[in-house]
This record gives sequence, C-alpha cells and structure tokens, in this order.
Amino acid sequence: VELLDHNRRPVLRVGNPGIRVDVSTDSVLSNLQLPPDSCGVGKIYRVKDRMYYPIVATVTDKKQTIGYIIRWRSTYATLEAINQFSQLLGTKAALYIGNADGRLWTDLTKPVNPPPVDNILAASEAYFDYSRPKASPVIARARPVANTQWMLLLEFSQQTILEGAKRFLSWLLIIGGVITAVGITLAWIMSRNITEPLKKLTAAATTMASGNYTASVDVARKDELGELAYAFNSMAVQIANAHNDLEQKVQERTAQLETVNKELEAFTYSISHDLRAPLRGIIGFTTILEEDYTNKLDDEAKRITSVIKSNTIKMGHLIDGLLTFSRMERKDIVKIKIHTNVMVNEVIDHLREQNAGSNLQWNIQPLPDINGDANTIRQVWVNLISNAIKYSAKKELPCIEIGTTIQKGKTFFYIKDNGVGFDEQYKDKLFKVFQRLHGADEFEGTGIGLALVEKIILKHGGIIWGEGEKDKGASFYFSLPAE
Repeated sequence: VELLDHNRRPVLRVGNPGIRVDVSTDSVLSNLQLPPDSCGVGKIYRVKDRMYYPIVATVTDKKQTIGYIIRWRSTYATLEAINQFSQLLGTKAALYIGNADGRLWTDLTKPVNPPPVDNILAASEAYFDYSRPKASPVIARARPVANTQWMLLLEFSQQTILEGAKRFLSWLLIIGGVITAVGITLAWIMSRNITEPLKKLTAAATTMASGNYTASVDVARKDELGELAYAFNSMAVQIANAHNDLEQKVQERTAQLETVNKELEAFTYSISHDLRAPLRGIIGFTTILEEDYTNKLDDEAKRITSVIKSNTIKMGHLIDGLLTFSRMERKDIVKIKIHTNVMVNEVIDHLREQNAGSNLQWNIQPLPDINGDANTIRQVWVNLISNAIKYSAKKELPCIEIGTTIQKGKTFFYIKDNGVGFDEQYKDKLFKVFQRLHGADEFEGTGIGLALVEKIILKHGGIIWGEGEKDKGASFYFSLPAE
C-alpha cells in the first residue's frame, strides 16, 4: 500500500519488500481521473509472470484532494479453481480478463495472447467468432467490468454449441428426405391419375384445332375430369353443328355475292357501252356542226356548240372515273417494292409537261421505299399532286412540298401546297364521291379523285386525312402499313 501527497509523491509505503510494481503513479492516476471522495480500479499490469492491479482512493480534507492511497492486488487463481469455474460455465468454456485497451489479457493464472479481434470494445455489444492459433473455432462475448478498466471475455467452443443443432439438422434431413420421397411417389400416382385424361383432352383439342370437329374424349369418370370430358364432348358437337351451319351460310352468301358481282359487271358494261355511244354521237354531231356549218352559225351558236362539246367530254371523264372507282373494289392488289423517290419524280415530270410555263416551286424531300401495288399507288400520287398543282395555280408563287413525317411511331407521306385551301368544318366531305368544296366554275374536276385515293389507301391497309385553312393552303397525309 502506498500513500501519496497531493503532488503524487510517495509519503509512506507498507507491504512485502520483495515485491514492487514498477509503474508510474502518474500513469495510474491519469488513466483513472478520479474526482474528490471517490475510488477506482486501474488497469492490470504485468510484473514478470504475475499480474497486479491498483485500487486507488482519494484523500480529501474540506472537499479538497490532499493525497492518494494506492493498494496493489495480485490477480491470481489456482488451476483447480479455474477448471471448477469453467465447469460451472459449461463444457469447454474459457474465461479471460483483460484491460479495456486490449494490451494485456490473462486467464487469472498467467498472461495470455489477446483475442484476434481488431476492436473488442466495438464488438462488446454482440457475439463474434474467431480462431486462436492451433485451436478450434470459438464463439465469444465480451463485456466491460463496471467501475474498472477491465473487459471480461467468455469463450465457448463452436463445435460444442453447434453439436446439438447439427444432430437435429441431420435428423431433419433424414426425415425431410423420407417425406420428400413419399411426396414424390404420391405426386407421381396422382399425376398419372390426372395427366392421362388431360392428355386425351389435349389430343382431342389438337384434332379439333386441325379442322376435325368430330373429335371426342372417352373418359369414364364421375369426378371433375369426367365432367370436363362430358362438357368437351358437348362443345365438340355444338362446334361441329355451328361449323356446318356456317359453311352453308358461307355458300349462300358466296352465291349471293357472285350474283351481285355479275349484276355489277353487267351494270358496268352497260355504262361503258350504252352511255358512251350517245356521248360519242353528241360529240360527233357537234363536230359536224362546227366544221360544215361554221359559216352559217353566229357567235352565240358557236359558243353553244362549244359548251355542248365541253360538257359531253366532262361527262365522258365522269363516266371513266365512276368505272375506275367501281372496279377498284374488285381489283386485286399485287404488292412489290416501290422506289418512292423515282415514282414521285416521274409523276412530277409528267405533270410538269402538262403545266408548261408554270412558275411552280418544288420542295421534294428524300422519301422511303414502300411495298404496295405500283399502278394504284402511282394513281394516288398523280391525284394528290394534280390537286396540289390545280388549287395553288392562282398564287403568284405557288409552292408544293412533298416529304415524310413520324406520328405515333408510324411514317406518313404528306403533300402540302400554299393554294386556296379549304374550310376545316367541311373536311369530312373531302373523300366523298361528287362532294366538292369548290365550285366547278372555279376548278375543273369530277369529284371522284380523292374518293379513289382513299379507297386505294384503305385497300392497302393504310389511312389518309387532310388538313387545310382557307386561302392558306392544304396538306394531305397518308400512311401504308409496314411489311
């Protein structure tokens, strides 16, 4: 036992003169940081093969520290005591005490190597595992000792702790294997009992899908599968009857359609021959009047014969348009690859010859190739470009733009002009036969061109629409489905 003054200098020392802990008292007191009227237990210090720790109390007078009493105690227990204590803890358990800074650990008989944990203070709130050199893995828990600078470490053999769990797991694996084998056997028996009727149902359904509506299922059971087989057989009979009725109706409708087509062909033939003959007669006799009696006709008579001839020619064009429109419904389309840029330039060159002297400005963008019927698609371009030329001809600087645009993930062709345009409220009449948004005295035409264009686009599976504003031009958009 040592008594120190307030300057931490030794005043009195009592004890075994052969044992002295050579540790700086300043170091011991600094680590404890004791307030007045208090005491504490310091770190464990090693002196040769023995370990000592200090118990320090402050000496106060009138609440002022005037000195310190330090008593050094030996940490030592016999091997028999340690073994008995380990048996109380559990099989193969080990108890260690060490300083909180981890620099010194002991099993209470001798110093030992510290546990291989980087920061045991951080791990003191949870269990952790490790292996000491040449030793089996352990599971450990460390806790600080209250009012000291010590840590208490308790180790249990991992093998001992997990032995019961492993034995239980082995039994579980055996039992699970037996249950799995029994389950597989039962499942196989049940699946055989279920899959065989299902195979018959599948085979009958496949036969019916191939067109044989007389297929049936022979499943003599009174459970749900039997009811399903009975329902399937009833359905097969109903489908066979419905199929026979449908075939009969198709034959009847086909016969009716053939009759209507024959009547339509006869009507078309009548229009083509019976109406053209009178028109040719009118044009012929009007030409005779103009050529043989020109000296006997005054100016008014000449004007009248010119009007008769012009209207008769228009009537002929109208008949041609009606015939083309009616034939389009029955005409088959043959799709090939169309080089759109080449086709459009050919159409423009042809129409440019017919409109020689026009100061038209053209803005032609690159156009993608498409798959379609070449003759009818050419008719679409001819009609739409002709309309653009016709309705923009009265502008000082007529301009026509042709290109493509992407809308809703699809490619659309468009033709824009800066001509007379049209009133948007009447745009539903654009593609109707004989529906004109401009008078015949303003612009010539039969009123069939846009209707024919719509029929061609629809027959190809596409869509078409128009946009416009009066005196500000018009735009027509159409698309063809991608192959």
